[in-house]
Amino acid sequence: MYNGQIIKQLLAEKNIHNKELLSYLGTEANSSLSQIVNGNPTVKRLEKVADFFGVSMDLFFEREKPFKACPSTHGNNEQRYKEKIELLERLIEEKDKRICLLEQMNQLINSTENQTNLGPRK
Repeated sequence: MYNGQIIKQLLAEKNIHNKELLSYLGTEANSSLSQIVNGNPTVKRLEKVADFFGVSMDLFFEREKPFKACPSTHGNNEQRYKEKIELLERLIEEKDKRICLLEQMNQLINSTENQTNLGPRK
């Protein structure tokens, strides 16, 4: 929820007069700080106030619940991808072993056939 009192606190902490802020905002002569502090300023105006003080706009809002970043699914996805990569690497390794075994069997069969064909003729 918006807390305009923070603007007053910043003015006091930095020893800045209300008129300096209002002048920076380009408000009309009949405007007052209370309209910004107690009202519901537009995002554009609040952004200018934040720029004036060199702070983030988040500073002007209070949350009923403390801000916590949403649990990142990125981290979970990253772990899942790592697990899938490991599984794929094991599958590739197993495939390579089977190919090697099949090649050895093929060589063995070919050498046996060659020996049979080269044997004594009757």
